[in-house]
Amino acid sequence: MAKFNIDSLTPIKMKKGKTLFKNHSIEFFKDSKLVSEALSQTILEGDKEAFHAIISAYLSVINKEELARKSKVPIATIRRMAAGANFNIDNMLKVTSAISKELAA
Repeated sequence: MAKFNIDSLTPIKMKKGKTLFKNHSIEFFKDSKLVSEALSQTILEGDKEAFHAIISAYLSVINKEELARKSKVPIATIRRMAAGANFNIDNMLKVTSAISKELAA
């Protein structure tokens, strides 16, 4: 098997004036402080869809088992939250509290 060579990649052809940007979303979702602030903002704005999108993306980059243990929310519920399913306010508060406690640790 041949080693990977960056020079062997061909560039993506774009329309004139269009550029590609590096996606930094994984780095964002690994930063609990930024995630906590974003979740707080969605709660204050009453934006349920944004809250679901943020928590789902956050759960895709962290250890769900550890969050389940820290938040005392069943792992099955954490997985449903990650999949974008509806969840109750009690579980939402437990998970967001566990995320914010991670900041203090």
